[in-house]
Amino acid sequence: MSETFPKATEVRMAANLLAITFDNGQTRYMRSHFMKDYLDAWSPSRGKGKRSNLLVDPAWAWEGTDAKISEDGTLTLFDKDTYTPEELWKNSKKRIDEVSGV
Repeated sequence: MSETFPKATEVRMAANLLAITFDNGQTRYMRSHFMKDYLDAWSPSRGKGKRSNLLVDPAWAWEGTDAKISEDGTLTLFDKDTYTPEELWKNSKKRIDEVSGV
């Protein structure tokens, strides 16, 4: 039997942070894939293949507000960046200050 996760019902973006409201009423926060890759680029072990992100200042990286949530709770940003319901639930945090710092 597979584990089920709450589904995203609404997503708001502030630069590179996502505020996700789930069907269980909780609002949780997580970094976008872009921000995670940017922070990983600074790491000697996790940065391989991501160093080009260091050329972009993440504070100015506004990617727009084109968020689509499918019926199964999968989130797609900008027609190419996909987040599964499991990823949204497991990688998000209850408080924004838990994801806003390094």
